[in-house]
Amino acid sequence: MSAQDIDMQQFLFTDGAASFDCLFSMRGGYELSLTSRGENPKFFLFSVSDDFQLSTYLNGDHFANLMSVLKTHEMSTQGFSTSRFFQALDAAVPPKATKDHVPTASQILNLRHDLEERDRPFFDTWIYWKERGPQKENLKKTCTVLGPEAYAFSVKNRASSKWSAVDLGRSWG
Repeated sequence: MSAQDIDMQQFLFTDGAASFDCLFSMRGGYELSLTSRGENPKFFLFSVSDDFQLSTYLNGDHFANLMSVLKTHEMSTQGFSTSRFFQALDAAVPPKATKDHVPTASQILNLRHDLEERDRPFFDTWIYWKERGPQKENLKKTCTVLGPEAYAFSVKNRASSKWSAVDLGRSWG
């Protein structure tokens, strides 16, 4: 990915009757997010180490939510194995990154339920602060959607990114 100057990839993972839109991000720290498809999407975020090892720990809520997704269409999760699930996920990861699998800002915000103001996917402008700087949530959205250069700009200039629901055709740089 780095050789192609790509820092984010989107791909599909299907396990039984359940499908997940996946985002692998190298923006900031390495992360893999899974968002289930369907009426009531569930969001899962996993840390990935520098040597691309996925943190596969599922706490109580994550495990219960994953089980509810996998029981789609009343399919049984009897005999479920987290090890087999993550092996299948690993096998679904595309072996090569491509530019056409780099998500747009709207796609990122649609799939990353942990980011603020998901209904505002378009960069508008910078808000410069004299006293305080940008909030942690704003910095996370800036890095995830715009990339590490925008994040560094935000921190250096004590500026929060402002977002719009309408595409104003503006870029951050």
